[in-house]
Amino acid sequence: MLSQLILGGIFLTNYHQFFHNYLQMSRFFVNKLNEQIAAYDLHHSQWMIVYYLKNFGASTLVDIANYMNVEKSSVTRTADRLEKNALIERIPVKDKRERRIQLTDLGEEVYTACRQIVDEFECNIMKGTTEEEQETVIKTMLRIRANLKNIGEINRNTQTEIVDSI
Repeated sequence: MLSQLILGGIFLTNYHQFFHNYLQMSRFFVNKLNEQIAAYDLHHSQWMIVYYLKNFGASTLVDIANYMNVEKSSVTRTADRLEKNALIERIPVKDKRERRIQLTDLGEEVYTACRQIVDEFECNIMKGTTEEEQETVIKTMLRIRANLKNIGEINRNTQTEIVDSI
């Protein structure tokens, strides 16, 4: 029964199992994806930036960091490597503190080649799952993501209520 699993002597509830499996699968997915796109001298975080720029157009590093839910410094380091490899270029802006980037022609070519590889990879790892199962997982992940965004707000409100009651 999925609601009761004992792993290494520890009882896991459904949500424990869900997140335990999610974290294992997530890292495994990233490692395998890195293997798939290694021929293009890319890894997952670089692919995410190339993907973002292709799908959303020229953007600031802050916009990309917000999309990826990472620190701007992480995006800066990754963008520096992409720029060194001539996959992205800076766009001149009035505010020198802002760094706006876009794909180069080579970046567009690499995106197209990697997109085919990633599509095939994702298709292969989804074998045996129905469209309905995929939709359920997508809805679940979106709900969890929304809950994660709300946690900060809930924690701030709870702290305010505790302080007010003292």
